[in-house]
Amino acid sequence: MSTGYVLDHTAVSALAHGSIYMAARVHHSAEIAQPLYVPAGSFAQGLAESALGEVAQMLQDALASPCFVFRPLDEPSCWAVAQIARERATDLPTAHAAHLALGLGLPVLTRTPAAYKQIDARIDTENIE
Repeated sequence: MSTGYVLDHTAVSALAHGSIYMAARVHHSAEIAQPLYVPAGSFAQGLAESALGEVAQMLQDALASPCFVFRPLDEPSCWAVAQIARERATDLPTAHAAHLALGLGLPVLTRTPAAYKQIDARIDTENIE
């Protein structure tokens, strides 16, 4: 059983747009004190892909849940994320989620599971429906 999940930018966007699956995941994670890690790069990209004026309040309400753990892009992370992005020809938000998933040994909540398997076959994913 997972001890948490990493949200990628597609998961952040799904949450912002009222995905029932993501709402249920957040509710369940909050009930069992299961962390949902949000990489800064994925968070920013997910926001950019959302109509912020329309979803800001709903997203802020969801993010008030104590299960969210935000992970910054500090200098050591920047080096590792840039290396993944360059070597695996992927975007920075996906590389940041992959870096965090590999470091924590946790699955990624995503709408693009194939992107993570192309980065590293060890990355488990859970597809957002």
